[in-house]
Amino acid sequence: MVSQCVTFSSLVISRACRLVSLGLVLIGLVTALAGCQKVSAEQTILDASIAFEQPVAAQLPAPTSYRVGINTEVTGTGAQIGDLSIRAARLAIEEINTAGGINGIPLELVVRDARSDPNTALEQYEQAVAEDDLDALLGPFKSAYGMLIVPAHIDDTLPMFIGATNATLTERGDEHLFRMRPSDRLTAPAMLNFALQELKARRVGIVHDSDAFGTGGANRIEEGLVARGQPAAVRVGYATGTVEFDPVAQELAEAEVDTVLIYGTNQTDVGHLLRAIRYWDVDVPVVTSPSGASIVTRNVAGEAQDGIYAVIDATLQAWPKGQHFEESFQARFGLQPDTYIIWYYDAIHLLATIWQAHPEARGTELSHLIREAHYEGAQGLYCFDGTGEGLHDVTIAQVIDGDLSLLLSYGDSGFEDFDRALASAGCGEGQS
Repeated sequence: MVSQCVTFSSLVISRACRLVSLGLVLIGLVTALAGCQKVSAEQTILDASIAFEQPVAAQLPAPTSYRVGINTEVTGTGAQIGDLSIRAARLAIEEINTAGGINGIPLELVVRDARSDPNTALEQYEQAVAEDDLDALLGPFKSAYGMLIVPAHIDDTLPMFIGATNATLTERGDEHLFRMRPSDRLTAPAMLNFALQELKARRVGIVHDSDAFGTGGANRIEEGLVARGQPAAVRVGYATGTVEFDPVAQELAEAEVDTVLIYGTNQTDVGHLLRAIRYWDVDVPVVTSPSGASIVTRNVAGEAQDGIYAVIDATLQAWPKGQHFEESFQARFGLQPDTYIIWYYDAIHLLATIWQAHPEARGTELSHLIREAHYEGAQGLYCFDGTGEGLHDVTIAQVIDGDLSLLLSYGDSGFEDFDRALASAGCGEGQS
């Protein structure tokens, strides 16, 4: 498949074409100059006594753009979040290019469509690496895609950012992989501990997408319940793209749960699930993974979303750059941004900050600089550790009339008042 390009420079020429053209010019120049000299039978063009002011490599033109790829869902069941993801990346690139680019060189976004299918996402990753001449890649947002793409990336030096949260993805020793959202190692315990400690849950029902993200999160929750001698009252999985959730709601009601924990991937699925739960009068507290707080979820669930608790990556209003992002996104696209897609915007601005100071950084050097960065973005403070994890806490919020009320922050040390945690945010020991 030919990749789609979102281009913000006035002229885009592939580097391969530039190099071929330059090579032909140099050959012609050398030949012409050589023809003006007496060349002995023993002398060749390569050892002719022609003095160049600089080595040929130093005379190659600077790149016409920095090329950043994005592998997301342009079509298929995840197209809504894919559309918002591209918009977030475009906003960052437009801001940077409008301000003069990176030392005068613009950024260019190269889009590949995963078609809401993990195998297609892998194919598009492989083609992007082979054909798109990328300087960095915004890789999988969903763990089901990450489980295929990350192993394929292990021997590649192209820096890749991911939003997929399955905890095992950053445990493979990939030095060029960086996660821009909190992992399941934080989200699942936060959901469980909030339910047990704050909501005093005794009969927990677990509902989850059966993909890698949902299953991984549900497994961690169930393991935590068993460790406390309090096994789940019921656990129900569903397939991505499910619309009819009445049987799930009935099963929760029959199990007489007093709290429901939802680990869902597609926001539209979670929206349908919340509607079914409310329709069947399963009138108990609901705690969800970040998908529950999504704008896309709101569009489907409506008022059924009100009152739920969600463990989210961050909140835009907590950070100055987050407020700027929200205002700029709404002004540019006429839409409210989703908390799911902030990391695309942050990743591009992080890259631009690094390239501004180190314009030649690519591959291993660029990955090293990313790992050393302390970057305050729209989503929070990124401090990458040895595995490539950038964020180290999550926020528990409640949805009230479609808005988020921030309650607590959860990190390695447990729960903390949100405002207090925000005031003390910083890169701690063990983080770059």
